Amino acid sequence: MNTAKKWFLIDGSRLLVAGLFVLAAFLVTFGLVSADLITFEPASAVKSLFASGIVSGVFSLITITLTVNQLILSRVFGTVDGLTDRIDGSLEFRHAVEDVAGVPSSPNQPDEFLVLIGEAITERADAFADELGTPDGETRGEIDEYLADIRTYAGRIEGVEGTDDTLEIVSTLLGPAYARNLTATDRLLRKYDGDLPDPARDELEAILELVKSVAVARQFFKTIAIQQNLARLSRLLAYLGVPVLLGTFFVTTIYTTVPTTTVAQPLLPAVVSLGVAVVFVPLAILLSYVLRTASIARYTVSVGPFVPPEERV
Repeated sequence: MNTAKKWFLIDGSRLLVAGLFVLAAFLVTFGLVSADLITFEPASAVKSLFASGIVSGVFSLITITLTVNQLILSRVFGTVDGLTDRIDGSLEFRHAVEDVAGVPSSPNQPDEFLVLIGEAITERADAFADELGTPDGETRGEIDEYLADIRTYAGRIEGVEGTDDTLEIVSTLLGPAYARNLTATDRLLRKYDGDLPDPARDELEAILELVKSVAVARQFFKTIAIQQNLARLSRLLAYLGVPVLLGTFFVTTIYTTVPTTTVAQPLLPAVVSLGVAVVFVPLAILLSYVLRTASIARYTVSVGPFVPPEERV
């Protein structure tokens, strides 16, 4: 995925992306009017279209907001047993990472937790190289290539340090890199199982467990990021609902009962095009957030070593 596409789908400000959609709606509408393909003359159906849009817009906005809130609350609420199981599962995962990383406790912040994993992978890779000794030329080349790849991957994980946005952390971990390193580590373990010294095998097994933990952490943080994304969407729709409906109402007042308007006819194309853009704002907000949520889900769908072609960014 190129930088512009990734920015548009995931990394970019949703308000800015929505603003681009709104600007496009204004320009397209104004362009069609300028080309005489549509008209906003006093005798046109603009007033009835905007008037009917007020009622339908209210109910659509309420329905969408309630649906989004329901999605969020379905993940928040739970029974005591269910919540306890989730907490116990999180603690077990943290303890497993701490044991492999050789630390008594792990950070609570997502970025610091991932940095701990990245540093542990680097340390284990260095220890594996030291314990391995000096194998023959062909084996040496394969292992050197593996070590270079796993260290690069660890550096990428450590690069999230200082990142406060969970979504940005998830964005850094997109793609099949973890699956490639998971498969490469497992292949070395199986291929050279009888030839590796026990200490070297132990280090390689530790790397395998750490790479697995990255996959689990990515899915967990993805869930948090999507929940936060939907919460922001619901809040924005609630904030924008009334102003947009008022804007729609004001456009209808331009057209009087007699075949004339309260705005000079040369200004009608710009004024009504602006009204169309204002009405489009909630949909643009919804579209920008849905694009982000769907893109995150698409590019993080795999957990194991199998990666669908669609996930390759």
